[in-house]
Amino acid sequence: MKTEQKDKSLSSMLLLLSGFLMVYGIGSAGFENPIEWSSFPEYFSHFIDTYLDFILIGYVFICLQVAGYYELKYRQDYLTISLVSILFTPLSLFFIKPHENEPE
Repeated sequence: MKTEQKDKSLSSMLLLLSGFLMVYGIGSAGFENPIEWSSFPEYFSHFIDTYLDFILIGYVFICLQVAGYYELKYRQDYLTISLVSILFTPLSLFFIKPHENEPE
């Protein structure tokens, strides 16, 4: 078996294992709706108040992933791109042009 095939099979096994663990964890958590008869804005406000730290961590993680993609694809400076991404949202990276005149 080639090394590449071993890597693919190992990564797929780990992906399945982590997926099963997530499904088990969500199933056994016993989620309850804390504000059952509320409107959407009240529910959204409660969600922001309760889980703001997770939302910020997810936002920074997504920004850093997008910055890494732009670094690899367009050969941009990672630190600059990550700061622009965090401060001005990842959508701002669509307006950053790659350096056309730089040799590869």
